Amino acid sequence: MVPERQGQSVKRIDWVDVLKCIGIFIIYFWHLGEGMGKSYEFLLRFHVPLFFFLSGCMESLQKETGFSSYVWRKVKNILIPFFFFAFFSMLLVICYEQCGLSLIGLMVKQILLGGMRNRIFAYSLWFLTCLFVMSILFQLIKKLKRRSFIFITGMVLYVVTARFLPYKPDMFPLLPYNADCALYYTIYYCTGYCIFPELQKFLESSEEKKKIRNIVLAVTGVAGSVYAVLLFWGTDVTGILLKVPVFRIFHPYLVAMLLIIWCVVIAFCLQKSKIMQQFGRESLYLCGNEFFMKTLVTIAASFWGISIPMQNAAVGIVYVIIVMHLTHFMLIPIEKQVIGKIEDKWKKSENRD
Repeated sequence: MVPERQGQSVKRIDWVDVLKCIGIFIIYFWHLGEGMGKSYEFLLRFHVPLFFFLSGCMESLQKETGFSSYVWRKVKNILIPFFFFAFFSMLLVICYEQCGLSLIGLMVKQILLGGMRNRIFAYSLWFLTCLFVMSILFQLIKKLKRRSFIFITGMVLYVVTARFLPYKPDMFPLLPYNADCALYYTIYYCTGYCIFPELQKFLESSEEKKKIRNIVLAVTGVAGSVYAVLLFWGTDVTGILLKVPVFRIFHPYLVAMLLIIWCVVIAFCLQKSKIMQQFGRESLYLCGNEFFMKTLVTIAASFWGISIPMQNAAVGIVYVIIVMHLTHFMLIPIEKQVIGKIEDKWKKSENRD
């Protein structure tokens, strides 16, 4: 996911937007919990890496700017929306739960610490601050210039955090703004940055090469589907790496990347879907509003005496589709206007200075 607001992205690529839609759908679905059965464990393997991979892909399209300008742009595009969505969600909790000052203070503290993963009430917002830190870190890594050096640096950070930290930084980070989590996941950002130019070149093959491209995509899609189905039912054909200690640490990365490439093929095949393109372009808003809209739906259902039993994946899929559509039609248009007015005032203030 690339949390850039509409109109600020350097280029729209249909399959990337569709892939972002797939990614945000997976996040909404995964957050329904273990009641989703085998889907829960299956999606856990790649749902977060997919977003950071996409962000790295889009980084390769960004124009070079000075470091301070880049940081300021990320503050406006990621950090400020984080605080907007966090306090917006907090207001709903205060109104619904009738919170006391102690709980309000706790929520404010969670927000000011950058929404640490599994330690903030609005559970999906941790991604934004993690991505903010990762983006700044990558600007330093990118000074290495050569993509091979960039990839190796990302892999070193992954190995160090996965092997030598006495806790799981990907699930329970201890540093504010999920900085240690960012170190762990930077490898996916680096991978996306390094392979995207060649990947896009391949997908945009000339007419004489399209037949070869389509064959490769078909084979990759079928192989990826077989691998995904086997993995879903508990058979990991890459599990042989777990028997070799030196390769064991790379196994989660390999599994995630195989599933991500499979998702790329699916997204490319579905790239003409207008609604999926639109949802992908609104990924920032969908991420920021997940907790708010799910809570709002629960409140409305409770008011009308309706129970929403999340007993299986089929119910979960329907529920997620409804929530995403409600967010798209009810919240996002209003928020775009509000954020647009804030941006206009900001620009006027900068021009006066």
